[in-house]
Formats: sequence, structure tokens, C-alpha cells
Amino acid sequence: MDPISMEKIRAMNKYNKSRRQLQLPTLSVYMAATFVLCLLLTSPAWFPRLCSALGFFFLTTLPDMVKAFLLSPKCLFVVGNLIVAFLVGESRLAPKRDDDHQQPSLVNEIHEEHVKKNTAMATKETTAAAVAVVAADHSAFVGAAVVEEEVMEVKEEEGEEEELHKRVEDFIARVKKQRKLELKSFFDVDR
Repeated sequence: MDPISMEKIRAMNKYNKSRRQLQLPTLSVYMAATFVLCLLLTSPAWFPRLCSALGFFFLTTLPDMVKAFLLSPKCLFVVGNLIVAFLVGESRLAPKRDDDHQQPSLVNEIHEEHVKKNTAMATKETTAAAVAVVAADHSAFVGAAVVEEEVMEVKEEEGEEEELHKRVEDFIARVKKQRKLELKSFFDVDR
């Protein structure tokens, strides 16, 4: 027999032995639970007074105590405050939670777009400057054509930047309007 198969047999024997050792405690737990359940089911015959006292406690006394606690002013005060706290937390007056991972807000979108435009414009400007220097070394005609093309691209970028600036202004105006409406509704509710 080779050493690998001997090692496999030892491992299998060890595994089976540990499983048998684990089964014994679970079997004893099931047997103890069954024994206790049998004792509880037959206990009215053994202890009739204890059984009637427990029945009276669970069916009469305990519900009366629960009713007395639930209808007490302290409990009603706590429950009422919990309801108010929940409603204030969910109301529109509470600050909104901004989950950046789930829904990017309009502010973040505009910021990201602005950053992309600025980096693109900066690279275009450096490229235009480098092309102008190279064009000066070569011929004036080829350099002028390339520079004109770069100037047109820069003008397009400026137009896109103006559009972005307009969108930012519109967003700021909407936020200010919403704040005014919230303040107005807040003060109208207090009347």
C-alpha cells in the first residue's frame, strides 16, 4: 500500500470518529428535550395546584399587568414621542440624505462635468501652444492651418463652458427658490 492511500484511510477514519463524537451530544440533547416535554405534559396530573396557579397567572394576572402598563401615562408618553420623532425624521423639513453611491446628485454631476471640461481645455491649450511652436519651426502655412483648427476647438470648448455656466446658474436659482418655499411653508405651518 502506498503512503498516499494510507494517509487517505487515516483521514477518513479520523473524520468518521469525529462525526460519531459530535452525534452523541446532539442525541443526548434531543433525548433530554423529549424527557422534559413528557414531564411538562404529564405535570397537571402530578401537581394540580401548581398547574392551576400557573394558568391563573398567565391567563389573568399577566394580561392585566400588560394592560395597566400599556395604558399608563408614561408608556403613552414614550410611544407618542417615538411617533413624533419618526415623523420628524421622515418629513420634508428634515435634511435629505444624499447617497452618493446610489444616486449621484445634480451638484456632483455638474462638478464632474466642469472638472472634465477644465482638464480637456487645459490639455487643448498646451497642445495648441506646442503645435504653434512646432509650426513656427516648419512652414508658416501649415502652422497657421493647425493653429486655426485648434482655435476653433478652443472656441467650441468656450461655448460648452458657457452652457455649463448657464446650467450652474439655473441650478443655483432652483435651489434658492426651493429654500424660500421651504421657509415659507415652515412659517405657515406654525400659524
